[in-house]
Amino acid sequence: MSFPTPDQQEPNEKAGPLTDGDDPVYPGAPLTKGQSLLLLMSFILRHNLTAVSLDHLLKIFNEHFPGMVPVTTYLFRKAYGQYGNYEPHFYCPTCENYLGKNTGELQCDICHTVTDSDSSLKSGCFFLVLSLASQIKTLLEEKQTKIQNDWLNSDTISDIQCGDEYQKLKESGAMGEDDISLIWNCDGIPLFRSSKYQIWPIQCQVIELEPRERKANICIPCLWFGEKKPYMLTFLKPFVDELSILQKDGIKWKDSANIEHTSKVFALICSSDSVARPLLRNTKQFNGFYGCDFCYHVGGGPYTNKDPVPKLRTEVEHFDHALAATLEKTVMGVKGPSPLMRLENFQMINGFVPEYQHSVCLGVTRQLANLWFDSRNHEQEWYIGTKSDLLDKELVTIKPPVEIIRVPRSVADRKYWKASEWRSFLLFYALPLLNGVLLRKFWNHLFLFVFAMHILLGEKVKRCDIDVAERALRKFTLQFEKLYGAANMTFNVHLLTHITTSVRNWGPLWATSTFSFESFNGTLLKYFHGTTHVPEQIVRRFLSWRSLTQKAEKVMADANDGVKKIFAGLQSSHLHSCNSASLNENVRVFGKPCHGTLSPSQSSAVKNLLGVTVSQCVFYHRFIVKGILYHSSSYTNLKKRINSTVELMDGRLCRILSMLVFRLHHVSMHCVLVRELKNTGKLLCRDSELNITSYFVSEVLQSNNVCAVPTDLFYRKCVLIEAKAKNYVIPLPNNIERD
Repeated sequence: MSFPTPDQQEPNEKAGPLTDGDDPVYPGAPLTKGQSLLLLMSFILRHNLTAVSLDHLLKIFNEHFPGMVPVTTYLFRKAYGQYGNYEPHFYCPTCENYLGKNTGELQCDICHTVTDSDSSLKSGCFFLVLSLASQIKTLLEEKQTKIQNDWLNSDTISDIQCGDEYQKLKESGAMGEDDISLIWNCDGIPLFRSSKYQIWPIQCQVIELEPRERKANICIPCLWFGEKKPYMLTFLKPFVDELSILQKDGIKWKDSANIEHTSKVFALICSSDSVARPLLRNTKQFNGFYGCDFCYHVGGGPYTNKDPVPKLRTEVEHFDHALAATLEKTVMGVKGPSPLMRLENFQMINGFVPEYQHSVCLGVTRQLANLWFDSRNHEQEWYIGTKSDLLDKELVTIKPPVEIIRVPRSVADRKYWKASEWRSFLLFYALPLLNGVLLRKFWNHLFLFVFAMHILLGEKVKRCDIDVAERALRKFTLQFEKLYGAANMTFNVHLLTHITTSVRNWGPLWATSTFSFESFNGTLLKYFHGTTHVPEQIVRRFLSWRSLTQKAEKVMADANDGVKKIFAGLQSSHLHSCNSASLNENVRVFGKPCHGTLSPSQSSAVKNLLGVTVSQCVFYHRFIVKGILYHSSSYTNLKKRINSTVELMDGRLCRILSMLVFRLHHVSMHCVLVRELKNTGKLLCRDSELNITSYFVSEVLQSNNVCAVPTDLFYRKCVLIEAKAKNYVIPLPNNIERD
């Protein structure tokens, strides 16, 4: 690996704004030079062009239209202008102690090694730091950004702001009305199959943003690159230093009404897996003695159930242990202080969460499947590997809705399953498909796990339901040891005893999961080409993406509709249908309108809804309601999906037949024709001791009852599953989380 020295870095960081940006590309042209450069940069980023590809593209343009665009990559970047700054911070090549960001000679004050910035750049003894303040300011000043302040106390938890810990900060005055907070993540990403090189980005999300917007606008304050895991005492220092300033002085920014705000910034939650978490906390890993981050379970092997239950860790005790620990001796699993201890309002125990992507999906769910299907367990009574072919026949025929991106795969391919596939298997497929396959005691045990996850992943979670889920998980973990043996009591099983506390403190599991961070890790891997200057490539492309929206506010303000449409298409990875129409602010229809006559049953359904007779209307088979895409059951282009099963606000389950649009008294109206699914009322599972049932699974029968419903009555999408000659409908736990 080679790294650029300062004189090798391209000077685009120092370049000025878009050159003559308001001038037309040529006299009478429909777009300006600034718009042309912005479209070209959008094209480069959208299609991930290399520098060589860009250079060739510019040459082709100039052969066709001399002088229309810059001739070289260097001139293009100079004309495009500044898109953000970053700087290297250096560490000692001997002991990895932090050396700062100054250029020239550097001396370690721990081991007294003497080095310099140039040799550190060449040897890779540095990591990159970006301004978190400028990223947050840009994010807050975007016109579409709205800070959510809905944190008032209630019996329902619907996001991080409704959690107990967040509310304590608000009620105590520690966080003001304009202040914002962060949920952040740090994890390693392997870069190449043939080497050990990896990147470790710190990723941050602003909690006060609406959940989907929060997860779509990730900030990166630091990026580590190397063959080893980062030395966290060094890597965290610039991050903690900047946060210390931001929580004291805040960020000044202006909203869309040009009103200035000063927002202090507090890091509240770290959502990282069980490998990264002890590195950040400077504690033992989960497989060491006292390796649990949340309690004093002795660990050091299987996490068997203890009586009495191990005592929970506290902030005061953790600080005492950190200060008492030495290099030679840990104290209750704590190796020493962490830089994070300097952050105001960040808790070293409750500030970390047992996030469910790794502990539940890739953890306990995958562990259970391996116990059931791995031939090494063929002598165990829970083994069902000989029945996997029968299970696969039903599994691979399931057609999930579009929210579940990956269709089911054979259990024989389970080692390739992603976390989202394990989530779908747990929440939707496992109970119906394993009914009658697993021995009843193991199946009933599985029900406890699935039941709790449906509650804790709900869009709105009642506090009393969290108590019920906690009892179910307590019984699940106690029975796990009896059913599967003490040797299979893994740390992930133990984490289930702490997961409900996380929901009380910080909201539903989807709100603090690592799914969005892991997804962005995949995006970062697309930001570089080749094997040289990897961290610089990643950071530059990240900053280039971030700069597009900011530059577009000025450059695209006077652009024509055609230019704006092209720019919008390059900004999004989703294809937008040209053939669409908006019925109101919440409903949009797609596809060619089909004019027709309603059948007597359809006309009767509309009359029952509206009280008037309608005969002629326009049919649509694709539409969006409140951001959720639906298809009719007769839409033939969707081969591997059933995207028409829906639960209504009144609890009815149905299949969508079509969207109807018609005019009544010169007013355009619409409704949706549905065919009801008859709920048999039979319960799939029940635990009489806890008095809980599989309320989330409905056995249904087809019916001939067609009715018309308003789109406002739509509640949530469902998964339709056929198993053992029966049909089951299971709703998505929430409308927010996506694969």
